Amino acid sequence: MSANEPVAEIPKAILSSPALLFLYYRVEQILGIRATAESLVKLNEHIEKYCGYPFVENPGAYESVLTSREQIFEISETVTINETYFFREGAHFDLLVRHLLPNLVKLNRPIQVCSAATSIGCEAYSLAMLLDYHSKAGAPFDFEVDAFDVCAGAIETAKNARYTANSLRTDGSAWKYIMDLYLVPDGAEYVVSQGIRKKVRFFTHNIMRGLNKQYDVIFFRNAMIYFSSKTRFIVLNDLAESLFDNGLLFLGISETPSAKHPLLASRYMSDVFYFQKATPDSNPPSVAPRVMEPRPMIPHSIGSSQAKPAQGLTARLNPVELPIHCGEVAAIMETEEGRPNAMKTLEAVAGEKSVTANAGDTASLSGSELAASVTFFLAVQDYGNACLVLSYLEKRNNGPLPPFLRGEYHMQRGNAGEARQCFEQAAGKEKAFWPAFYRLVSLATGENPDRCEYKIRKARESIELGRNLRYECFLGGFSPDYFQRILERKLT
Repeated sequence: MSANEPVAEIPKAILSSPALLFLYYRVEQILGIRATAESLVKLNEHIEKYCGYPFVENPGAYESVLTSREQIFEISETVTINETYFFREGAHFDLLVRHLLPNLVKLNRPIQVCSAATSIGCEAYSLAMLLDYHSKAGAPFDFEVDAFDVCAGAIETAKNARYTANSLRTDGSAWKYIMDLYLVPDGAEYVVSQGIRKKVRFFTHNIMRGLNKQYDVIFFRNAMIYFSSKTRFIVLNDLAESLFDNGLLFLGISETPSAKHPLLASRYMSDVFYFQKATPDSNPPSVAPRVMEPRPMIPHSIGSSQAKPAQGLTARLNPVELPIHCGEVAAIMETEEGRPNAMKTLEAVAGEKSVTANAGDTASLSGSELAASVTFFLAVQDYGNACLVLSYLEKRNNGPLPPFLRGEYHMQRGNAGEARQCFEQAAGKEKAFWPAFYRLVSLATGENPDRCEYKIRKARESIELGRNLRYECFLGGFSPDYFQRILERKLT
């Protein structure tokens, strides 16, 4: 999703045909999908047959079809792949019921679940069967499942609830004891039981139009791989906005590493990645596992008398003022999200007192390396190491960055009062340091409207002052314009 992401090369077969090139861009705009040349050829044939005109004779007829909502639902079958089966990527289902369901049950209301891009419905029915089974096996709870897809034909198949043996794969065989209760054999097919069918509401919908309801759990798996980087962010933004506070988002296993959004905190548990909607005023989730494997604060190799300094970093860290350059921080974070720098910086900071070297043998750590390291550890919720490096940085930089990062630490831990004080300190040091002003707005929930509006306007002024200072590297790398749009929406 980087602004510097290279533009995907358009196949020559598409470039050589005005009709296919037109359809390529329009399909991406409407459905968010970068269609293949083969699928566009089929789509072109479909529209030409429907209109009675080839593209070169009447381009307007093509445009008319592509602006028809009903036709979009029909033609989407040509450019989408409806590959699905029951309990696909079962690790997600296992994590949901073993670790996350207890907190959802405590909501004391029907759990709201969404199966987005559901294809022919196997995922939606899997969720309904799983929740129904556990509701009957333990303390009862209620739930509702909404399921949609842009492909009208796929939704009709889902509503019919009849499936062949191809929809039962070995990948989902661990859940056979549940499927046996809810899938009724009928000749060579299987029919979903009536009780489960009543728990799922299927409808045709284009995710590019956003969602008009909020959910506790959203499954949107194995669909974003077809989207462009720009479209992925639009969809992620809509999904994040459609989650309740602390709501859960599951993406496909292969899609998760490329997903980044300031409202979505990455979580890792039982070898499974997922996302949770992070809110400043909410308590930290009961389980907030670290992405990194646990490790001692001071690595054994550094703590021993035979330790050697970390390669490329200092063995002796000088207690001097260390300036922070945001451009350098941004560049560090672009390399594997800053992980290599974070680990080397941690070793240098943790081993400061145990390593001996002559002054001048190595160069000092920079403030930028330290700030990037703290940013990384906060992003992966490694709070112990974040605090270790941040404490070192706080003694060597008197600017707005250390109190801001301390505020981020408190905010992620659910300490809104302490976070607010830190952000106010950072804002007081630099009027153009807009991340602190933006965070103060996010913590203003419950304040009187006039006070809240004042903070929004101050944040917008700060963004204008610091627009070119590269501070966005501390807020996920998203542009100042993105945060301006959020603040404008808050004002209206």
